[in-house]
Amino acid sequence: MRPIEHVLGYARLGYAVLPLLPGEKRPHPRLVPHGLKEASQDPATLEAWWRACPECGVGILAPEGVLVLDVDQGEAWEALRRDFPELEAAPRQRTPKGGRHVFLRLPEGVRLSASVRAIPGVDLRGMGRAYVVAAPTRLKDGRGYAWEAPLVGPEELPPVPRDLLLKLLPPPPPPREVWTPVEGASPKRLQALLQAYCHRVARAPEGTRHLTLLRYGLAAYGLVAHGLSPEEAEAALLEAALASGLPEREAREVLRWAREVGEAKPLPLEASPPLPPRVRWAMNRRARVKGVGHE
Repeated sequence: MRPIEHVLGYARLGYAVLPLLPGEKRPHPRLVPHGLKEASQDPATLEAWWRACPECGVGILAPEGVLVLDVDQGEAWEALRRDFPELEAAPRQRTPKGGRHVFLRLPEGVRLSASVRAIPGVDLRGMGRAYVVAAPTRLKDGRGYAWEAPLVGPEELPPVPRDLLLKLLPPPPPPREVWTPVEGASPKRLQALLQAYCHRVARAPEGTRHLTLLRYGLAAYGLVAHGLSPEEAEAALLEAALASGLPEREAREVLRWAREVGEAKPLPLEASPPLPPRVRWAMNRRARVKGVGHE
């Protein structure tokens, strides 16, 4: 099969493609001077690129909802496969050094940062932000990429295993991260924590809003087991997310997943560490002015 046939096949499945310099992993500077920003699914564009350079390698830029695990050679892949056997069913290709590119579908509304290094030997690609080299690309030494399990369209990919996704997400903040003038699981403390979480969601800068909402959503729904109303949590978090600039549909999708996971993983309500008397007096005074006091 000629390279262009592979290229057009990727595009038909729903993946943008870009040409790479022959024998290398970087975008062809003459054909795509702006790199992955010019990745395309247009057949005419793809045919023009590979007509100009039939020896070009192939880069795949997976869309926003697709996560590609770029797994190092040997032990990293074996460890990941042992911990998450569901990955055996995912489309994946073998890299020249014996690593794997594993394609998975993210839950609706959930976003990850490509800079996450939560699992040794595993980098995050895809998500509309980072391409991977794909078959039939060959490097200068003759080694190439090959599919072990064929690629399918984004909507047909298996979902990221939940426990794996939780490893890749920022953990919910512990309650002690937000000092409150009351302890335990009292209604006043639950309200104080919820309001603190909402404050941080509302102030999240662009580019961090999905992850911030998800992190504090997991924390808020983790308080449901202690008596916080899930409907109250959703209403408050949604209002904060809208204030941050997130579209309502995206915010609701994030909260739907956060509730499903957060309610199943109650947040430990350990006591906050003791504060110096002078600091505690000042914070209690401020709390009384706002109408929140000791029980």
